[in-house]
Amino acid sequence: MTSQIDPLIVKIQTQLLRATFMKNMATLKERMPEIYRYYENYTPQNVQLAFDENGFINLVADNAFVYQEDPKLSSQQQVDAFITKPPQFDYDVYVAKNHQSKYEHERVIHRIFNKRHDELGANSFNRLKVGDSINYLTIMGSGLGYHIEDLFEKFAIRSAFIYEPEPDCFYATLHTLDITKLLDACRQRGGEISFKIGGNEREFVNEIYHSFKRQGFFNLAQMYQYRHYKSDKTTDAFKKIKEVMHRYQAGWGFCEDEIIGISHTLTNISTNKAHTLLQHAKFQVKEQPVFIIGNGPSLDECLPFIKDNQENAIIISSGTSLKPLLDYGIQPDMHVEQERPAFIYPWIKKVGHEEVLKEIPLLCLNTVYPRILALFKQPYLMLKAADAGTSFIHDHISDKYEELFFCNPTVTNASTAGAIAMGFKKFFLFGLDYGFKSVEKHHSKGSAYYDADTDFSLSGELTVAGNFVESVQTTRIFDNSRSVLEMLLEQNPDVKCVNSSDGAKISLTTPCRVEKLAKLAKIKNKQQVVEHCLSSSFDSDYMINHDLFSEFDAVMKHFDLYMQKLLSMLDGVKTKEQLTQAFSAQYRFINDLDNDKEIKLFHRFFKGSLNFLQTSIMSNVSRYDNEQARHAYIQFCIKEMSQHFVWLLADLKVHYNQPARA
Repeated sequence: MTSQIDPLIVKIQTQLLRATFMKNMATLKERMPEIYRYYENYTPQNVQLAFDENGFINLVADNAFVYQEDPKLSSQQQVDAFITKPPQFDYDVYVAKNHQSKYEHERVIHRIFNKRHDELGANSFNRLKVGDSINYLTIMGSGLGYHIEDLFEKFAIRSAFIYEPEPDCFYATLHTLDITKLLDACRQRGGEISFKIGGNEREFVNEIYHSFKRQGFFNLAQMYQYRHYKSDKTTDAFKKIKEVMHRYQAGWGFCEDEIIGISHTLTNISTNKAHTLLQHAKFQVKEQPVFIIGNGPSLDECLPFIKDNQENAIIISSGTSLKPLLDYGIQPDMHVEQERPAFIYPWIKKVGHEEVLKEIPLLCLNTVYPRILALFKQPYLMLKAADAGTSFIHDHISDKYEELFFCNPTVTNASTAGAIAMGFKKFFLFGLDYGFKSVEKHHSKGSAYYDADTDFSLSGELTVAGNFVESVQTTRIFDNSRSVLEMLLEQNPDVKCVNSSDGAKISLTTPCRVEKLAKLAKIKNKQQVVEHCLSSSFDSDYMINHDLFSEFDAVMKHFDLYMQKLLSMLDGVKTKEQLTQAFSAQYRFINDLDNDKEIKLFHRFFKGSLNFLQTSIMSNVSRYDNEQARHAYIQFCIKEMSQHFVWLLADLKVHYNQPARA
């Protein structure tokens, strides 16, 4: 009982707790004012600081002490246990030596991997020893902070993200842990420390993503996860981060893809004045229901309902769903394409129905292979967000056109994002499965994926919750696509979606089996409605009276200087710590979008390749224990990286005005 403790000790300890709290609040007021304001007049309700019967500072929750023994000693023991087998995200790329890479960046990453594999073997892994540097550490649960203090004493932590679901608990932490010391330590190493107080596991993983976006995605390669205590919220956070970790790597893109994209953008916009662009405007809300059609296996069961409601909804087909629709006698009102490779062209040719295609308007991203546009009635271009071609058009030609967000990685993302941008609010989803119950049935049976001359197969990489069943198998790209659709709906809360796809569960949609859907009312003068939707959303009045290819060539002349500066940041790098600092400097430079519009365009071309190479190199470098061997390997990687970026710039100069090569 506290009555057995020396009152003088209690008084001194209480004064020290108060002094620590006041110091932390002063620091938070200066550096993290939002947290300061939250705790400025805070009164804890569920968790309290107290002295236990042994005189230790402890936490009380539900009338019981949280720490059963000496809190400081048990926290240190927990850290020691963490060191022996630390949970860590493993970014690795296994590549068979006879693998035929399509792109040069793949070949570079394979050489980086194979050299480490040859030198260290297949079973090499990151070993954590006291004194090591840690690029990124997530800590779930702040408690009394003794474990945090011990971690910072034993390791050179560059960046840390501390998540405490219980605000009362972090209030206690502010009395026992020197926050200023942690902030200064991370700042001196070029990193940052972030706190997430309260909230749920979704917010937790989203804020980690934004941290990587600020600091550099190469930190993924050395991200450790520490959990201080078990609770429903920390368990959910721990499970969620394992579930969505692969998404942190999604959407990086790579330079060779952007080179194809810029050539298609310049061609699609400048060589055919009949093309129209999605324009900035306060679009009039369109009340008509929209069917978004994907090519998932459940489309087959939905085809009768779609056909029965052909005149009752705006039908938008996506990519390979076009063939099963047309074969079933359903002509979509609009068709959407978003892929840039040239091999998409023969896939569309496989659809057949060439005369019918000439009656269907095409909505496509600016990056789509130019020959595809001529297959349809009229092309309508949508500028893909975070794209090099889009940046060039916005910053050097005109900023009057809409930038379409949440439009990839798959074509159904472009369909839904484009329809919302046009002003539609009521959606029915058919064939947007984003998964499959069996690897034998991965798409609609009427699609070209099952043609005799098509070699296509899928394997289940993940298991996710189903829309009508407990779970389905999926791939990482399907799961990313589903996640992007959920983010789009989250950004547009006035949009209502009924999901009749028998695949993965899509948050913010209403599940409803197709056989339970009521027939919709007929749209009067539907063809006129479709034409009005397109004419009111797209601009056909733009005129480009100069050569876009020459204009882009003039802008690109700045790139030599930027590339020289980017690669000079690797000069003199010998250690892993120096490599981390160099990668951080490169990342900051290439992401300094407020600098000028030329750097912004440079960023669009090279950011994806930078992310891939930095992350791959850091993952492999971290596996070396021997300093001499690690130094030699770092030199090898720097040489590979530098040569690759020089090659990329030369390739851009040669191919920016050439069509896709594959």
